[in-house]
Amino acid sequence: MWRRAGSAAFYHVLSRISETPVTRDATDFRLMDRVVIDEFNRFTERRRMTRALIDWLGFRRAYVSFEAPARPNGRSRYSFLKLVRLAASGFVSQSLFPLKIAGYLGVLITLFSGAFGLFILVEKYGLHDPLALNFSGTAILAVINLFLIGIVLCCLGLIALYVANIHAEVANRPLYAVRVRRGVDAPGV
Repeated sequence: MWRRAGSAAFYHVLSRISETPVTRDATDFRLMDRVVIDEFNRFTERRRMTRALIDWLGFRRAYVSFEAPARPNGRSRYSFLKLVRLAASGFVSQSLFPLKIAGYLGVLITLFSGAFGLFILVEKYGLHDPLALNFSGTAILAVINLFLIGIVLCCLGLIALYVANIHAEVANRPLYAVRVRRGVDAPGV
């Protein structure tokens, strides 16, 4: 039961953050045309999420529904930890969003703490505390720390963009998949 709930949550999140739509509840059990297999074999990635990469190729597909029979003996060898690793690998390989989280969080924290710090400066030192909020030195220091943490997270987000570019180059995915070649017989053209 927890596997089904985890799978549903995984596909829901992945479909929200992935650059290409991923078919929910698909298996790796497939019947594929030779052209799809040839394009898939061009991938050099070692940690592959096959079902997502096939969707990424963008070829037309048809579905055949089937009921998988119960496992006749034994249990799945994928432990909870292996499933978590597979999900993390899927998120990282199919989306840049996990890399961008630090940057987004940094911008939010910087804006919030900057606005709050400006409010404290104006209220306490510019207007001489008309609201009688009496911000202590510790509170002001906390806002300054929060602002600096936001700046650091923004910098991490910027570094993450570089890491994303490096990841794209290392993954070495083809720029496009050729569905049909017309008038060209030479392979690899």
